[in-house]
Formats: sequence, structure tokens, C-alpha cells
Amino acid sequence: MLQRDHQMKNFAVIGNPVAHSKSPIMFNYFFKKKEVNAHYTRITAHSFIDAIKTCELLSMSGINITMPFKKDACKFVDEMDNAAGSIHAVNTIVFDSRIKGYNTDVFGALNPLKKRFKTLKGRKILIVGAGGAANAAIYSFSNTKATCYITNRTADNGLSIAKKFNAIFYPFKRLDRILPEMDAVVYTIPVKINLDISLMNKGTLFFSAIYRDKFFKSECKKHGIHYISGEEWLIEQGVESCKRFGYECNIEQLRRGLTSTRKKTSISLIGFMGSGKTTIGKALASELSLNFIDLDMLIEEKEGCSIHSIFEKRGERYFRNLELHYLKTLLNKKGFLIATGGGIVTYKHSFNILKENFFNVFLYGDISDLYNRTLHSKRPLRKDYESFLNLFEKRKNIYIELSDLILNTSIYSIENAVRLLRSELSHLL
Repeated sequence: MLQRDHQMKNFAVIGNPVAHSKSPIMFNYFFKKKEVNAHYTRITAHSFIDAIKTCELLSMSGINITMPFKKDACKFVDEMDNAAGSIHAVNTIVFDSRIKGYNTDVFGALNPLKKRFKTLKGRKILIVGAGGAANAAIYSFSNTKATCYITNRTADNGLSIAKKFNAIFYPFKRLDRILPEMDAVVYTIPVKINLDISLMNKGTLFFSAIYRDKFFKSECKKHGIHYISGEEWLIEQGVESCKRFGYECNIEQLRRGLTSTRKKTSISLIGFMGSGKTTIGKALASELSLNFIDLDMLIEEKEGCSIHSIFEKRGERYFRNLELHYLKTLLNKKGFLIATGGGIVTYKHSFNILKENFFNVFLYGDISDLYNRTLHSKRPLRKDYESFLNLFEKRKNIYIELSDLILNTSIYSIENAVRLLRSELSHLL
């Protein structure tokens, strides 16, 4: 049976949406290669406070923060570094005796340009957008003696940032006048807008902060403009976040992580008894137009007796082997969502199959809620509250290590939990 010690450190990225984030792939590759006893996952929530509640209950050591929670994080931390304070955005938190907030996006914005220009002094850089990434970019360039321009569809936001960082605001409708003068464009908007980059000179730089979509990549290639992927931003800020988490890593270690895994399209719900896997799973499968399979129910149907009876007559090891057998039968199926039993994660072979083949959503809940939800159920391993709590604590880090995404079901109604997961998971299919 799998076990994990309580010394394992857990980290996560929080946001909404967050299932697309490549940070877990990057960090977990580094942890594995360096034999660091740590795991990095994702936490989804409707609000920053909801996400923080989950982090605290799961004893996270540190987190990264993505949209739309970076400004909210400023009010939560006890202290911030200069960048976070100036930008009013925190993207890295370390939970210590004091909660410390940092902004490492400034390194994500600055370092890729520093590597391509001998100096930024005298360079003309246009920042497109006025959100958190744009603030990080213009802050990072403010001490380089580059001339910074900012444009945004909402003029008031752009003017405010320009004034704050001594930059030049330029109306979006008049960009055709200055694009030929730009040495670099830093694009921070998460949607593609009408921007005629053919006006840029050959050999100049187009840096997209958005790694989910390769905005303008083909246009850059066509017009001889050097395209910098948002993954460089992700990696550069990741190196700095890793340092704040207490680990020294380099760019190449994180870069390799981004190419080390394949996309998972099958979805599994994991979690302790009473976490809502079956109830949420049925509704979520319907919303995603998937077939729903409850692994425990499948076993009962095929074996002709209850899980409780199998445990009583044949024991837990026999049941775990059955569980593994029926899990394997699902590997070649498509278009389904599976709800697993709470103890499947403790069996090494089942754990590995789930890890390699499924996007695993850990449904977590406050332990007292889970105990009360299972009060009248016949579950072979549910006993008194102390035993219930101890069993969960033994499994908690295994659930976290297996998870690709975590949702706290104690916070939300079934309807809201399903709505949130549908939004997160629809892009996987």
C-alpha cells in the first residue's frame, strides 16, 4: 500500500480558470529530477478567499497566483516585496510565520528581452494591455532607460499606468503611427485583437505573455519578426518562484518539464469518502456530454455483491486487485468520466495508471463535513471519527500528489461545484 510521510511539501497555483496552467508540469518535473519531497498542483475556486481556505486546510507551503486573484492577494499577505507593492499584484506566496508575497512576473517580462538585447537603454518598447502582466512588464522596464509606450482599449486604465511608471500612453486607434518605431512589442491581453504587426520592422521582437495561445506567431514568421513565446515568461518567473519556495533551479530544468508530458483527456474524480465524487460526477458528466462510470458500482455489478461484502469475505487486498482489474478495462474507452473509490490511491498500480492516463480532480472537503455526509452509509472503512480522521490524514498527501486539480466541495453547492468544474475541464475534451 502506498504511503506518504507528513514531511512532503505541497505547492499549488490558484486561479479561475487554472486547469490549463503548465506550472505543475514544470515544477513536478524539477521536483522529481532533484528528488525533492514535494508536489505541485492546481486549486480552482470562485474567489481568492475560497482558494486560500483550501490552501490552509491542505497545509500548502506556497502558492502561485494567476488571474483573477493577484490583486486580492495583496490584501492577504503580511508583507510584500517592492515589485508586488509597486504593481499591486502578488503572484507568489510563501506560508511561513509571516505570510510573504512576491511578484516574480517582473522577471518573466524582463529577462527574455535582456537576453536578446545587449542593453535596453534607448530601446522603444510597446506594452499592449493594462492588466497585471502589463503592470509587471512596465515596472520591470522602468529602470532600464528604455522608452516605454503603453496602449489599451480602455484609455483610462492605460493612462493611469503610464502616469504611474513615467511611460507614454498611445491610443490604440493610432498605433500604426508608432509600430514602425518599436524595437519590441509585449502583448499581455488574453484575447487576440486587431493589431497590424506587419508595420513592425524585420528583426524586431514580439513577446506574447500568453502561453495558452500563440497569438500572432504566424504573422511574425511571415514578416520576419522574432516571436517570443509566453512559455519563456512562465519559465523565468518560475525560476524566481522556485527560489522563494526554497529551491534553486535553472531555466533548462523547468524548460524540459514543459515538454515531458502528454495531454490527458480522460477525467477521474478522486477523494475521500463523502467528498461528492458520485453526486458531482453524474451531474458533471452530463454537463460535459460524457458517460459516467462509478468504479465501485461497476465492481458491484460485475461481481454480483456489495463492496462491503467483498471486504468482509475476501479482505481489502483482494478488493484492491479487483479495483485495479476493472480500472484497466477502462483504459481503451473514450468519452467517459470516472468516479473512483476513496482508497484506490493507496494501491501503487492503480495510482500509477490514474497518474499516467487521467486528469485527476481531487474533491476535497472539511473532514467533519465528510464524516457527517457518510453517517448512514455502509462503508467498510468508516468507523469512529478519530479513525476516520486518521485514515484521511494518511491519504491526504497521496490525493494531493495524484491530483491535477483540487476543488473544495465544502465551500460550494453541488450546482456551483459542477459549474466551476465544467468551466475548468471543458477545454480538455
